[in-house]
Amino acid sequence: MPKKELKFEQALSLLTNIVEVIEDGDTTLDAAIKLYKEGLTLAQNCSDNLGHYESEVQKLQREANESFTLVPFDEGVKTHE
Repeated sequence: MPKKELKFEQALSLLTNIVEVIEDGDTTLDAAIKLYKEGLTLAQNCSDNLGHYESEVQKLQREANESFTLVPFDEGVKTHE
């Protein structure tokens, strides 16, 4: 698959479809390997996009607060008990 820029949602949708096809089990091993490789590229695209968005949010937060404290995402999530 040629490298092209995909929106996060597009890449995630394609990745989800690939996972479904592979999990279905009705594909040949060669086709599954090809899909797996394509999935790795899409997963990297998603990761790159998320990293970009995270940096953008941090920049906006710094500009809004003028003082910035980086809090890991999982620490900021409240769980319902």
